[in-house]
Amino acid sequence: MEERRLSVAEGWTAKGAATRSRIIDAAAGLLYQRGLASVGINDVRKASSSSHGQIFHYFPGGRAEVLHAVVERQAKQALDDQRPELDAMDSWESWRQWRDRLLEVHSARGAAGGCPLGSLTAQMTESDPVAAQLIQAGFDAWAGAFERGLETMRRNGTLAPATDVSALAIDILSVVQGGFVLMQAARSVEKLARALDTALRLLRSHATEP
Repeated sequence: MEERRLSVAEGWTAKGAATRSRIIDAAAGLLYQRGLASVGINDVRKASSSSHGQIFHYFPGGRAEVLHAVVERQAKQALDDQRPELDAMDSWESWRQWRDRLLEVHSARGAAGGCPLGSLTAQMTESDPVAAQLIQAGFDAWAGAFERGLETMRRNGTLAPATDVSALAIDILSVVQGGFVLMQAARSVEKLARALDTALRLLRSHATEP
């Protein structure tokens, strides 16, 4: 799922697109620091050094529209954190490299923040149906990337012919999300490492018999 980028071609100047991006960044930071209930449009305005006019120019729907843009930004971030490996997960080696990529990214962040997308789920899905749909779309895109790689592995004989690649993609994503939650709680990337290793063992359990 691509973040909605307002470029010159879409009607905004480069400066306008940068202002919009700054507002989204500020809102995302406030969500992380304070939680959803404590983030109002005035907080976003102050944190982004923007005026009310600018906020409502780029986000006519106000607070809700800003928060939806944050979800889209975070969904894109979650996928980008796994790239380029995520786009070609069609071999054992590519999955190992994907594991190493995620650990590198989250080690650099000090294991803080958890999953950029998953960390929004508890805050937003129950109270905001649009946000819930955007979050689900992000997870669908994530699982879809897994599934495409798994299907290639099934077709080339790496995985057993009977492998349900759609179900396996969801199973792997579920294990990974659990690892993110434990990593965030403990501020320990080792929790994520254990979850990723479990996901790879699960994947190996579907290998074609020698």
